[in-house]
Amino acid sequence: MIRILPEPPIWKAAIAFDFDDTLVLKSGGGSLNSHFFDCIQWVRGSYGVAWGIATGRSLYQLIEGFNEASFPVLPDFVVAREREIYFPGQFGRWVPHDSWNQRCERDHERLFRKSKRVFAKVRKFIEAKTAARWVSVEGDAAGIVASSEGEMDEIQSFIEGLARQANLSFERNSIYLRFSHRSYNKGSGLVEAAERWGITPEHILAVGDNFNDLSMLQPEVSAACGCPANAVDPVKEFIRQRGGKVAGKPGAEGVVEVLGHYFAP
Repeated sequence: MIRILPEPPIWKAAIAFDFDDTLVLKSGGGSLNSHFFDCIQWVRGSYGVAWGIATGRSLYQLIEGFNEASFPVLPDFVVAREREIYFPGQFGRWVPHDSWNQRCERDHERLFRKSKRVFAKVRKFIEAKTAARWVSVEGDAAGIVASSEGEMDEIQSFIEGLARQANLSFERNSIYLRFSHRSYNKGSGLVEAAERWGITPEHILAVGDNFNDLSMLQPEVSAACGCPANAVDPVKEFIRQRGGKVAGKPGAEGVVEVLGHYFAP
């Protein structure tokens, strides 16, 4: 059973990690080195750091990932689907941050109703001009799965050239794209989650590897940032420009490098 760690005397900072290809490499079969957990528990206990996962996965998919990666302890918070916030409750059950999640759902429903014409134009483009797939899942108006990174670059350029509803945005991870409300992303979710402990962006570290992590790597969200060696080049360049840590190793080993850079042993 995955344990819930006792709270430190004082919460002083927060760390958020992306899950896929930041902590857990897809090429690694879903496993996660125990060295990461030793490191994060030491940082949490020594510095009073709340740690969490910010991911594009649904909560159910993330729980599956925790089990596959043999997580021994639960994170202190989760930002799922790049916008929904959850905290671990009694007996390890995840408790939704209701005020945030309910407002998020209402705002997305309202925005997606207003954006039907935009979605129709994008769908027409990808079905006529690309090999990408238009997909729709519960809670999301639409998403796109491209056949390659290059094809998704073209689709992204097309979307960015359209006149869209003011709050319509999107989150991209590799060949996957999800439409979303501009006010809800990994960055805004991280800031909201950290507020539970009175932690402000001046005391937040964010670590990610792909385009949809950029929202939480912004200076107004996280004073410190980093990425593993397998991060996409635009993320690496952004972190270098910010003075953050680009690790020399991929996945969780790189994340441990980032932690070592910011937290003295």
